[in-house]
Amino acid sequence: MTPQKFQKNGYAVFPDALSRSEVDLLRDACQTLLQEPVHDGGGQQHKIGLGAARRFLAHRHAEFPDVEALILGPKIDTILRACLGKDGYLFNEQFVVKGAGKGASFAWHQDGAYVGFDHKPYLTIWIALDDATEANGCVYLLPRDIAANPDIDPHEWLDDTNELNGYSGTDTGISMECIAGTIVAFSSLTLHRSGANKTDQNRRAYVCQYSVEPIRDPETGDLKRFAKPVAA
Repeated sequence: MTPQKFQKNGYAVFPDALSRSEVDLLRDACQTLLQEPVHDGGGQQHKIGLGAARRFLAHRHAEFPDVEALILGPKIDTILRACLGKDGYLFNEQFVVKGAGKGASFAWHQDGAYVGFDHKPYLTIWIALDDATEANGCVYLLPRDIAANPDIDPHEWLDDTNELNGYSGTDTGISMECIAGTIVAFSSLTLHRSGANKTDQNRRAYVCQYSVEPIRDPETGDLKRFAKPVAA
């Protein structure tokens, strides 16, 4: 993978990126957070959460030193360099859990549409903690030439499903079915969605996002979430 190829496609897949022990430490952290009452991140409902159907366990990495070391360490740095051609900063992170038998789907969107102001595109690293299938709600992507299409598309807020939607066309996208430990990396400009979980087991993923520079609100100068440098 080269940054040029990543820019052309808008995504890259890294099979078996994490070892079994690394997957297990993420699973353990996720399970610890799942034992808490059904709210997300700091005792507040995540704005796009749907309770047990779609939980976002957000911004808790500092409570798990081994998790923090992993997502700020050399393995992630290698992926950042392959996709972006440079180091980056941890901008955001969260476990995403679709509940067994009732896990909600997620509409087509660009991650950058949720930031709320202009910013440089960033990289989403989506880590499968369970084998991801069409049956349990894997991710689907629409390839995008980032250089040719560098903008956030129009999105609308859907009250009934508590999310943004940025695409209503007929393209069903490319299914990212993969085994646990796989990393799917995609630009914050790449449209993606995920299906419902129709199985009898939770579908767990860990999502960390990396910016090329600290992301700050242009009006206030306040930092948006994190800006922790990744070490080679």
